[in-house]
Amino acid sequence: MIFVPAEKLKVGMKLAKPIFNKSGVLLYDRDTRLNRQGIISIKNFNLIGVYILEPAEPLPPMTEEDRAYERFQTMGVFSLRDAMNEIRDNRNEKPAEDLADEIIRRYANHAGKITFNQNLRSPEDNVYKHSLNTAILAAATYSRLASDPDRQRAVVLAALLHDIGALDIPMAVKQKNTADITPEDNEIMDRCRTKGHDFLLEKTSIDTSVTRNIALLIKDIKDRHSGVIGYSIVADMQVEALKVAYYFDELTAMKYGEDPKSDIEAYKILRHPKNHMNQQALLALTGAVKIVPVGCCVTFTNGDKGIVLTENEDDILRPFVLSFRNNKIFNLSEGKVYEKFQIADVLKTMDNRYIMTDEYEKYKQALKDGKEKSISFEA
Repeated sequence: MIFVPAEKLKVGMKLAKPIFNKSGVLLYDRDTRLNRQGIISIKNFNLIGVYILEPAEPLPPMTEEDRAYERFQTMGVFSLRDAMNEIRDNRNEKPAEDLADEIIRRYANHAGKITFNQNLRSPEDNVYKHSLNTAILAAATYSRLASDPDRQRAVVLAALLHDIGALDIPMAVKQKNTADITPEDNEIMDRCRTKGHDFLLEKTSIDTSVTRNIALLIKDIKDRHSGVIGYSIVADMQVEALKVAYYFDELTAMKYGEDPKSDIEAYKILRHPKNHMNQQALLALTGAVKIVPVGCCVTFTNGDKGIVLTENEDDILRPFVLSFRNNKIFNLSEGKVYEKFQIADVLKTMDNRYIMTDEYEKYKQALKDGKEKSISFEA
């Protein structure tokens, strides 16, 4: 599939992903062939573009969970936009609480790992999409760290509202690619976020635990802009979960004209000691979100490709993988194997998500029967 800007859509193109309205009603399903009216509707819906199937490309698989996630993202963005407008117009002293509760219901109490998919952002809607995604990730992450419902709510509300001040960042700054952001731009963004936090304190009756979480997250962002990393005093794991969620979304965000980091790249960056991220919170993120799921295709640093047969809960980069080159199974948790085969990235195209476990089941049985003792590989 490819992304096509709205102004370049043509009659006859076929949609690769469904399109929902703000109420979650399906407007156009996947595999729909666009006509002139459909293109007009997409433009009127203020979409900057859509994903289109290439001419000979088959329709990739899409689970019900994937569909539900995209539907909720669309609804959540509109809901959050309305909530932020109500705050700025002094029409609601306790905004976004219903949205926070729905996020907790869906993603903090989710059985197993959640599906997390990015959607493309424009300068106009980046604040809403970023804040919603941060809230979803924070809910899933914090649920692995603690079970206090009040603190869970404080984390999710902080994630939803932490960037309200960013709505006032000048468009000239918003439109810049990350590589073009200057220290002066960072100062402008930091001031806007701080003013947003102060406005929440003055004009709303939001719980102080929420505003405290926001203040500490903003301080961490400002410190990193100043090159001071790792010296913030954090009261508890609420802010650590927020930080992991915030930076994971920032790194993987799909911004028009800018290549995002893959989930694997983002994880490796956050795990690096120089970035001073809390490793317990990061482990909670990997335990809550599908980053290297069973059935996904991966590339190794040596150029080989394989498919993940089982996850490693202690280190997502060291699962069992079936090699496409020689049909051998590699246990990357073994030191010698890991020296030879390290995962470079996940192939994220949806049609690469197959489930192939027969060989792995045979291998486990061979281990049990004593017929297999170690993983072998070619020198």
